[in-house]
Amino acid sequence: MSDYTIIGGDKLYNIWQADKSTKLFKNEMLRNKHLCEIIKSCPNVKSIIDIGCGTGYLDFLLSREGIKITGVDLSKNSLDLFKQKAEEFGITQIHENLFNVTLENFDLVISQEVLEHLENYESAISKMNQFIKKNGIGLFCVPYNENLNAKMIEDPVTGNKIHKVGHLHSFTKEKLEKSIDNCGFELIKTYLLVNKRTNKFFAKFNIPVNIFTLQIDKIFNALFPYKATYLAVLCKKK
Repeated sequence: MSDYTIIGGDKLYNIWQADKSTKLFKNEMLRNKHLCEIIKSCPNVKSIIDIGCGTGYLDFLLSREGIKITGVDLSKNSLDLFKQKAEEFGITQIHENLFNVTLENFDLVISQEVLEHLENYESAISKMNQFIKKNGIGLFCVPYNENLNAKMIEDPVTGNKIHKVGHLHSFTKEKLEKSIDNCGFELIKTYLLVNKRTNKFFAKFNIPVNIFTLQIDKIFNALFPYKATYLAVLCKKK
């Protein structure tokens, strides 16, 4: 069975049927489970809006914790991949551009692997600030200190150089922390997630991602921060 599903011309990584021994699968599981643990550490979170929810694995994890989840994505095909799970676990799906969403009063807003794709990502952060109640929580996760030039390819139509998966921005801690401050959030904590060394080791020996491997990944990110794949910022609405 393929790790990818073709729907309407879109080639989507389908975590629901993917080979569990690959580096990509371990990467996705580590990131999603780290984010789930961060959210579980936040008190009184009963409702979450997930902007750019993709194929919904994080929403699935959070819904099993009894949290009411609303997942928003531009890709209907991505939403369709977990439509059955969404119905089973009471996850609300919304096919919409985040700037057209008018919902509010959520306890927490999360966005992972979204901001790096947006030209004006601070406008997106400011918009997401509107979705949460006073003193609500924001959690934003992006690739960490990515070398964009190393992943450039030639657009076959225009001949221009573009990032192979559409990333427009690279983020350091300082850059993302400054942006969330500019957009009405107060920093709580910054995290480095998914160390490339642990991910490679877990995939090589097909080690499952669980509470113990998450702890190992945390240790490696503390020892070798330059090998971290993702940066996550937990913050509070000012």
